[in-house]
Amino acid sequence: MKFFIRQTARNIVRHRKKSILHILIGVMTVLILDVYAGNMDSTEKQLTDLPNVLEVTARISTLNGSQREGMTIREDRMMGVRESEYVKDPVFTVRLKFGFGAFTVGEYKENLNYYGMGMNVPEGVSGMKREEITWLDGVDADVLETAEKVCILDAALMEEKGLRPGDDVMLTIFYYRYASEGSEVFIEPLVTDTYRIVGSMQIGDFRGNWVPPEIILPLDYMRETYHSQGIDFYADSGSFVVKDPFQLNALKAQMHDEVKFLSVITRARHRTDGNALTIMDEAFIRSAETLSKNLALLRGMLPFLAAIVIFIGYLCSYLSLQSRREEYALLRSLGTGRGRSFFLLFGETALVEAAACLLGSLLAAVFLRPAVGVLVLSGAAFFLAFLSGAAMAILALHRLSVMEMLTKKD
Repeated sequence: MKFFIRQTARNIVRHRKKSILHILIGVMTVLILDVYAGNMDSTEKQLTDLPNVLEVTARISTLNGSQREGMTIREDRMMGVRESEYVKDPVFTVRLKFGFGAFTVGEYKENLNYYGMGMNVPEGVSGMKREEITWLDGVDADVLETAEKVCILDAALMEEKGLRPGDDVMLTIFYYRYASEGSEVFIEPLVTDTYRIVGSMQIGDFRGNWVPPEIILPLDYMRETYHSQGIDFYADSGSFVVKDPFQLNALKAQMHDEVKFLSVITRARHRTDGNALTIMDEAFIRSAETLSKNLALLRGMLPFLAAIVIFIGYLCSYLSLQSRREEYALLRSLGTGRGRSFFLLFGETALVEAAACLLGSLLAAVFLRPAVGVLVLSGAAFFLAFLSGAAMAILALHRLSVMEMLTKKD
């Protein structure tokens, strides 16, 4: 082993000009591979991170797409969305009207003066930010996902009524019943009950099509209240975010086959049924297709790059060995076997290219700054491919007879 290392080092020094040329060629090749691998890694990351950059949302509407609020979304459709494994952040609301204290239907004109909403997350109020809600200690937005008898009141209304977070307040709630066709709306009594105030809100930039709500109640509490009164529950608006946009086809199949949503038909007759679903996926699909094509192109180039590096390794080694045929023949004539001769030449090339690989990777780390994995991958690919070509060149030299190499000068 010592002889092998010593002899290899001597050969590198003795043929230092060729060794330096090999190192320069190797460094350039490694840098090119680093650029290629960096582009492929960047494209893969862009494709993986695309769902975080381009969020895919979906919105429920009437069949003709003209209405996205004030609809009748069946409970089974709402629950199908909320329970879907392909959905995250579902938002559903139901419109309400209420008054303070207990009063009869005949007294509604004097008492039913306030607007409210049931919802499962604060985002049910278009334009409202979570920071605009001041919660009672120990309570947060998760309370809207429960069926507790709690409420959030408008801060100005609380001040007007002399109420504070933590107080109990009696409310009489009416619900909206929409005619299946046309725009007729009925307001019907629902429940009179006492609720704990768990927060106050100040809506700064309301963007909805209705009036800003002055009270918010948990959606599931409202749903259970409808059931207890023998009334069919309908949500009035709904939307959600697609959990994994790469599973859009599975989501669409589930929403169509199981939840029974339809595509928007603009010429359809107007009805208040919220039975159509629009998924805003055009930008995501377009970007994903572009990135996928780029990635496929880069991956398709890999075999050609490998072949080119192997050829470079073969050509460099072949040209270098042409002037050393006599040296190799003398080595063989002195009794050195084929295997040992091969490994002497191969080890020399391996050490030179290892230096080229390290230097090229160092330059790439300084100027290109790719990920460590990219440096390792491109360096290993270069080393293996180049040495494969070098091995073929050395084996080609082995096929020549010693006498032929000693007598043939060109």
